[in-house]
Amino acid sequence: KPVGKHKISICTNISCMLRGSDQVVKHLEQRLGIRLGETTADGRFTLKEVECLAACAGAPMCQIGRKYFENLTPERIDAILEGLT
Repeated sequence: KPVGKHKISICTNISCMLRGSDQVVKHLEQRLGIRLGETTADGRFTLKEVECLAACAGAPMCQIGRKYFENLTPERIDAILEGLT
């Protein structure tokens, strides 16, 4: 399957889950209109579930490209997505 310009790898392992990764995933799915494992129709974003990205102290977190984003909230997710070109 084609992957979007921005692949969002969201950690759903125990540390992130205990700190709200399920809410982050739900927000991303609603905001982007896709589910885990899917790509937006415009090819801009792919949302992928990953087991661990080794940044448990900053949970919940995700990786977009080669950059880590930690301590995620819906508001922080929105700001990150708006900053991507």
